Amino acid sequence: MQDFSFPARIAGLRARFDLEAAKFQGIDALIVSHPENVRYLTGFSGSSGLVVLTKTDALFFTDGRYAVQAEREVPGFERIVLPAGSILLIAAGEWLRENHRVSCIGFEADHIPYSAYRTLEQTLDPDDRAQQAVFARSGDVEALRAIKDASEVAKIRAACQLADACFAHLCGFIQPGMTEARVAWELESYFRTHGAQKLSFDPIVGSGANSALIHGRASERVIGSSGGPEFILMDFGCVLEGYCSDITRTVVIGGEPTAKMRHIYDSVLGAQVAALAAIKPGVEGKSVDALARGLLSGAGYGEMPHGLGHGLGRVVHDLPLPTFSPKATVVLAAGMVATVEPGVYIEGLGGVRIEDDVLVTELGCERLTVATKELIVLGN
Repeated sequence: MQDFSFPARIAGLRARFDLEAAKFQGIDALIVSHPENVRYLTGFSGSSGLVVLTKTDALFFTDGRYAVQAEREVPGFERIVLPAGSILLIAAGEWLRENHRVSCIGFEADHIPYSAYRTLEQTLDPDDRAQQAVFARSGDVEALRAIKDASEVAKIRAACQLADACFAHLCGFIQPGMTEARVAWELESYFRTHGAQKLSFDPIVGSGANSALIHGRASERVIGSSGGPEFILMDFGCVLEGYCSDITRTVVIGGEPTAKMRHIYDSVLGAQVAALAAIKPGVEGKSVDALARGLLSGAGYGEMPHGLGHGLGRVVHDLPLPTFSPKATVVLAAGMVATVEPGVYIEGLGGVRIEDDVLVTELGCERLTVATKELIVLGN
């Protein structure tokens, strides 16, 4: 079945040429070089590809290693296959000079080094430098990526469903005496054997006092070795068809949780539920963060040491970024996908984080990760 997402994305990118012409002095062509942006526009999954977009043409440059792959994955573009070892940026600049006589070339300033910029500048006509220039552009493709289309939402939803299933599997797998590293390996194995291309990021598995390490990595600590009830914080996700999931759940093992542990958990869950209820188009991301942050502070847990959430999509920290934080400038819009992940971390005791992936809808938000958030006590 033909995917109509790519032509729509190209049309949206072209529209930015006209909408922002006054601000950016106008450009005749845009060179897109960042691999994630190239894949977003074309579907190409290889490591050597570049898009050149003018008001009339859409070209895809690659080298001979990817000739067959590009034919399969990039059917809607004029494909230019260069000899292996070619510098795509030089080829693109020379093609624009020879075929379009463009005067203003835009490039992705956030994604190419200064040396590459100088390389591109040298492809301009040496006899016509007064009429030609290269312009640094920022955020053109990213602005489109911030709003997910239906095909993207479907892929993220599938990745979230697999993350939910992985959590359910882990709840039946984890036992006292296992190491954190063993649990991390089990969740990776589950993803790999159930269709995931890879993990979204190195998983976080922290038990006991280690669960207070916000970005701690799975260690050789033996789960349950404290001899009493302890938290296990697990933050993980997978990639399906190029799109990520990102979920965090915190459970208890080693007996019934103490009153303090329950209070921490209930406070984090309450903050997350309130934040989810506040999400809708037109709301500022920083106000949602402030709501959750204020609830945790009011419960006696001070300042949350991280933002409430980030965009999610082709990469695990995708646009809009940051989405929910004190410094976020995002105004929520339907089609955005983000995480909502409040947390409390107490050194020596442990930590609780509860994270869901959500889609901003016309009326509010939809949870894409739906695994239970009741406090689970493993072994009971």
